[in-house]
Amino acid sequence: MEFYSDFSKNYDKIFPLNDKKLELIDNTFKNLKEKREDIKLLDVGCGTGNYSIALAKKGYQLKAFDIDAEMISLAESKMKESRVNIDFYRLGMMHIKEKFNSSSFDGIYIIGNVLVHLSQTKINKFLKLAADILNDNGKIFIQIVNYHRILEMDLNGLPTIYSQDNLVRFERDYRYQEQENIIYFITRLIDHFEDKILSENKIELYPLCKDELEEYLTEAGFEIKNIYGSPNGDQYRELKSIPLIMTAEKR
Repeated sequence: MEFYSDFSKNYDKIFPLNDKKLELIDNTFKNLKEKREDIKLLDVGCGTGNYSIALAKKGYQLKAFDIDAEMISLAESKMKESRVNIDFYRLGMMHIKEKFNSSSFDGIYIIGNVLVHLSQTKINKFLKLAADILNDNGKIFIQIVNYHRILEMDLNGLPTIYSQDNLVRFERDYRYQEQENIIYFITRLIDHFEDKILSENKIELYPLCKDELEEYLTEAGFEIKNIYGSPNGDQYRELKSIPLIMTAEKR
């Protein structure tokens, strides 16, 4: 995870908090109890903690984890500056039962395409673990890339992201391996003015599509509630929507 440690220094420039996504997450969870202050949420793959902190400011009780130590360190520093209380952990997704007991949370959210860093088998298992640590009628919010669009249109990457200060850019290429059914995700963080690569990485992603995600959630004991095609809550369209956002409730 050396790339993510290097990338963490520029993370907030590349991925600033999206107000519409925050609103969609809030709308998913806010009615689980009478007051937000009584609702316990878990942020899976929290990065530098932008969404955890924003939701804590709204009153939610937050716990959050990420596998990268530098991300967690930055998240804790930002939390102190924001004067909210969040328990941050360095943890891998497959180890949540080592840290959290059954029925510990009212809601779980996993955004930023984090879920597909797991293999197909581990995605299936993780969703069952997530169901176990949720209370009855608890909800899960998942946001990944719409891989149906990527595969059907034979796209070789995602649009380049330029930082808010325009000092760096983040290039994202895809190389689909049909026989293995995996995508090599090749990323480069580049100094925009010197055109110098600051860090680069290549990892495997599993191209999880809508029908398969629905199947795994149902198998884990969830009922699908909403499927969106953007943080604005737009209708999901297989060949047009860039993200796939799905919410489900534990039965």
